Amino acid sequence: MAGHDPPNADDSAAVQMVGTLPPWKGIPSYCQALYDGIDARIEQFKFVGWDCLYPASLYPGGEPTTGEPPAEGESIDRSLAWYNPLSWLRVGLDPELELLHAQWWSYPLAVPYIVMMTAGKLRGTDVLLTVHNVEPHEKTPLTRLLNDAVYYFADEYVVHSEDNRAQFTEKTGIDPDDVHVIAHPTIGPEKRGLSTAAARAELGVDPDDGLVLFFGNIREYKGLDDLVRMVDELPGEAELVVAGECWVDWADYERLIDRHGMADRVHRVPGFVPEEELEPLFVAADVVALPYTEFDAQSGVAALANHFEAVSVGYDVGGLAEQVDVVPEDRESFVSSLAAAIAGDLDKSTHEDDTVENHLRLYRTLLDSPERATRPVR
Repeated sequence: MAGHDPPNADDSAAVQMVGTLPPWKGIPSYCQALYDGIDARIEQFKFVGWDCLYPASLYPGGEPTTGEPPAEGESIDRSLAWYNPLSWLRVGLDPELELLHAQWWSYPLAVPYIVMMTAGKLRGTDVLLTVHNVEPHEKTPLTRLLNDAVYYFADEYVVHSEDNRAQFTEKTGIDPDDVHVIAHPTIGPEKRGLSTAAARAELGVDPDDGLVLFFGNIREYKGLDDLVRMVDELPGEAELVVAGECWVDWADYERLIDRHGMADRVHRVPGFVPEEELEPLFVAADVVALPYTEFDAQSGVAALANHFEAVSVGYDVGGLAEQVDVVPEDRESFVSSLAAAIAGDLDKSTHEDDTVENHLRLYRTLLDSPERATRPVR
C-alpha cells in the first residue's frame, strides 16, 4: 500500500460501509470513529446501518440498544432490517456502488451479509470485509459455520493484528496478500479533564487504595474469576471495579468474591455504561486489566484505555499485545504487573492512531486495481 496517497475530499469513489452506529450495540464506537474520519475525506461515502438489527432474544447481553440518541450525519442510511431481505439486496445492487466495506462481527447477521455481498459481487462491486473476530465468541458448530460462511463472499479482508492475520489465513486458506492489517482505532468520548481524585470521588471508591478496572461485557473467556483472585493477592487493600453487562451468571462471581472476603473491595457497575460515564472509570483506575484467556481480535476496552491514557495489562492473545502497555508471560507476572502499575512504576506507552489513513489508502489501492474487472465470484 506504500506510495498511494489517501483519497482527498473531492474524490468521487462511491464507497459504502455496513456496520452499527449508536444506539445499536455491537461495534458502534469503532464504526463511529471510521465514519467521522472517512466521511470528511470521500465525497461519495455512505454508512449503511440498521433500523432493526436483530431480535433482542438473539442478543445474549439483554437489550441490543443503548438508549443513546442515534448518530447523526447526512451520509448515514438506516434502512437495513433483519426481517427485510429487500433491504439487504438494495445495498448490494446500488448502481453507484464501487466498493462495499462490510464490518463483520456477529454470526446472527450471516444471511443478510451473504445476500448483500453476493448481490454486490454479481454486479462487479469489490467487497472488503473487516473481520472483527476470526472465531465467534460463543463457539458452537452452528456459530462457527455461520461466522465462517461469510468469509467466502468477500474479495479482500481487514484484520486488526498480525496474529489475527496468521490465524485467519491458516483457518481459511485465503491468500495472505488479500488480508490487510489495520489496527483498532483509539476510541472514546470527549474528555472532561477529570483528576484521579475527582474521578474516584464520583465513583465513591477509596482515594488512596490501589484500583484495578475490569471493563466490558463479562464472559467466561475474559478471566474475571482469576482477576478477583489476583486482586486479593496484591499488597495492601487493592480494590476492583467491575463495569459492564454480565453475559453469564453473576452469582458465580459473587460467591467467589464473598469466599475471598472481598465484598467491600469489589465495586460493581452493572449494565451498559454510557459514554458520559466512561471517563471516571478509566481515570480513577491505576490499571486496566484484560486477563483474557483467549481472544481473536483487538479490544475496544484497550482502545478506551489508550484514549484515557490509562495503563493496561493483558495477555498475548489475539491482537491484545499490540494494544496494551504490558504483556505478562504468565499469571505470576500478571499479578506483578498489576502491583507495579498501582505503585506507579509502569509508564503509559504511545499508541499512534493511523486507522483512518490506512483505510483510505486501502480504498484507493482497491479502487485503482486493474484486477477489479476480472475478479471471479468465489
